[in-house]
Amino acid sequence: MPLSELLFAASQLTHQDKLRLIHFLLIEVAKEEGCNLESLEHQAPEDLLLSQLASTEATVWSPYDSYEAAQTLSNLLEEARKESDA
Repeated sequence: MPLSELLFAASQLTHQDKLRLIHFLLIEVAKEEGCNLESLEHQAPEDLLLSQLASTEATVWSPYDSYEAAQTLSNLLEEARKESDA
């Protein structure tokens, strides 16, 4: 199935099924990276995803000290304001 068809099908899912899909993809990607997140499935369903995420390493980007991003956002806001004033 082409990715475009898969993305369209995913957009038609219910909210709950989208969350299940995210969970499935998380498990699959973790397997590819050599992590076994499925061993945590003895926990309550509402705590499972948080436990799985806590057991992995992740890089989190923050806009703190990202002056170029701040300038880009400022430019976009300025353009939007000029368009709304026109």
